[in-house]
Amino acid sequence: MIRAGLPAPSLALAALMLLATPALADDPRLVEKLYDPNSVVRIEGQTKVQATIKFGEDEQIENVAIGDSTTWQVTPNKRANLLFVKPLSTTASTNMTVITNKRTYLFDLVASPRAKPLYVLSFTYPDEPEDEEQLAQPMRETASEIELAAATDPYAVVDPAQLNFEWAGKGDRELLPSQTYDNGDATFLTWPTGSPVPAILVRDEKGTEGPVNFTVRGDVIVVEGVPREIILRSGEDSATLTNTGPVRAARVPASAALAQSDR
Repeated sequence: MIRAGLPAPSLALAALMLLATPALADDPRLVEKLYDPNSVVRIEGQTKVQATIKFGEDEQIENVAIGDSTTWQVTPNKRANLLFVKPLSTTASTNMTVITNKRTYLFDLVASPRAKPLYVLSFTYPDEPEDEEQLAQPMRETASEIELAAATDPYAVVDPAQLNFEWAGKGDRELLPSQTYDNGDATFLTWPTGSPVPAILVRDEKGTEGPVNFTVRGDVIVVEGVPREIILRSGEDSATLTNTGPVRAARVPASAALAQSDR
């Protein structure tokens, strides 16, 4: 008599597959948090592990500010909805603020050799109010604040007469932006559509490389200040941008300008 069904080895394999599925879904390296504008998210990192912070699909990063930009490498993707972070030393510790077109996020970045690896941190969001009047009221209240921020933001409007395009690039051509210029206060970098954005670094007085503070304006990355040299890195590949234009004093200190635009 022939009995229908799977042979014993096949049944055992199917049982193992069923047991394995929840483990994949509950991978501790993939973390999901409920967004709370009044809480600080702690990220514990390791020097050889890159973590990805994933924001809402309808969000774009507009500003990233780091307390000590020499301790953590922070790089956005081209679409500006992901942020790649990695500590540069085993005990690096600082804070970071990320402002998107919809929300503000606060982070503590702490490196530890004993930290559990974090691969992806993503957010879920409380239900948004759907009533049109509820949506309109906050918009009316913040309209004047938005207008004031635009009027006092030194990066919102660029005077063509102040632009310096005398930047020379060398190294891996795949990493170089298609356009580089500055206005005396900030440096503007644009990569071709679809190209990954490398880590953007500068050297301090001791020659130590560290990430820069930047904002994202559409397809343009606005780097705080005008360094004489910018280093671009992606894995083992690197390139350098050198400011060959005349040295000129900043019309408005970049740090003060960022403080104004974030208020």
